[in-house]
Amino acid sequence: MLLNSYCFIFFFIILFFIYWKLAKNATLQNAVLLLGGIIFYFSWSPQFLVLLLVTIAATFFISKKLIAANDSSRKWWSRLGILVVLLQLLYFKYFNFFIENVHDFLQQFGFETQKNILAIILPIGISFYSFRMIGYLLDVRNKKIKEIPTLLEYSVFVSFFPTMISGPIDRALPFVKQIKMKRDFSSESFSDGLRQILWGLFKKLVVADSIATITNPMFETYSTLNGSALLIGSMLYFVQLYADFSGYSDMAIGFSKMLGINVQLNFKFPLFAQNVADFWRKWHISLTSWLTDFVFTPLSIQFRDFGKWGLILAIIINFLLIGFWHGAEWHYVVFGLVNGLMYVPLILRGKLGKKVKTAVGLVPTFLEAKNIAITFLSFSLIMILFAVKDLTMAGEFYQRIFSLSLFEIPNFPFQKEVAVLIFLMIALEWITRHQEFALEFFLKRKPRLVRWGFYYALVFLIFLFYIAPKGYIYAQF
Repeated sequence: MLLNSYCFIFFFIILFFIYWKLAKNATLQNAVLLLGGIIFYFSWSPQFLVLLLVTIAATFFISKKLIAANDSSRKWWSRLGILVVLLQLLYFKYFNFFIENVHDFLQQFGFETQKNILAIILPIGISFYSFRMIGYLLDVRNKKIKEIPTLLEYSVFVSFFPTMISGPIDRALPFVKQIKMKRDFSSESFSDGLRQILWGLFKKLVVADSIATITNPMFETYSTLNGSALLIGSMLYFVQLYADFSGYSDMAIGFSKMLGINVQLNFKFPLFAQNVADFWRKWHISLTSWLTDFVFTPLSIQFRDFGKWGLILAIIINFLLIGFWHGAEWHYVVFGLVNGLMYVPLILRGKLGKKVKTAVGLVPTFLEAKNIAITFLSFSLIMILFAVKDLTMAGEFYQRIFSLSLFEIPNFPFQKEVAVLIFLMIALEWITRHQEFALEFFLKRKPRLVRWGFYYALVFLIFLFYIAPKGYIYAQF
């Protein structure tokens, strides 16, 4: 079930009615959410539902042992719990990558080995729910969670269906704190959630899927296109990736609000970032904050005696993990490495922790506009590593961009209506960039006729461009 499918809407309406009308206390509400998560996950990966439930039970049992353990045995219980989660993640997502690379490495030294590649099916959302479990275990180990939730509450946290397949990656403490108490229906949260879902649907179905009609053929026929076409295409793909992923996040957050639960913000208008550090503070926030807490911060403390170079090493390791988290392919690793290396000038100039200056009004300053343009172009080129099939394709793609054909007229058709849709999304997000999402307060003080007229216009565009439910780019992770 995709969040943008009629099947999911039907499923959510039934669950919404049961949740608010029939579930009279927190336990029943949580039972409805768990049942919803089981049904939702079964619709995606029925063969892996048992694996998910067994892993939930195992990590919950270990967390109870962990919180009761003394300091000497605490680290062993935490390692066991993390190992339980990591083993399944390493097997399903990285086993073939390891086999292929060991085989290729041995061949370089003349060893003849058999490449035994397994037909492994990747469980949907495994990277997202695995990080939820590991984060929970680490928070218990670090005594940030002092009271273990019930098995029901923990199961709801891991299997919360709006965020299960593409995030955000919530932390246990704020999430469980909300579901311990009975949720009361709020018309304000309901309306706020609907507006955020509407904006997410517009970004996904209207903007991202429209751009996909251009970028999908471009990546298939890139060898026939000139440099200018590929450069424009890379910028379009960057916008598509943002609209697709943030559109899902908006819908996930919106559906959560309708259930009386606030989940973590995942995007903060990253298209307007002014440097690499600013970008990663605004892009996939739940992943970057998770890795900051559990990877970068411990490493930076470990390497603090090396000064700026220790900080650089910690950041590069952190971003290598970000790249590898996305997939078991070398182009993802290089994607992470390039992002890490982009921090080096900021660190050497002592500007890593400095916040960028942003204009309050409608018109950006010249410096802000310049920084936004440079950052946008830089990440448009970097995201090519995210989109290609392998490093060979990436090399050919970059080679064609940085050739004399870059100065030729683009040789691929570009629909004007797509440019209009992109402009509409970016313009509205620029105007509302100091809010949580574009429609949070937009037109709130205008007459109801104007406000609802705008909402109906978005609904009209959604139905106009909706053909069939298409998957999300990040669902593959």
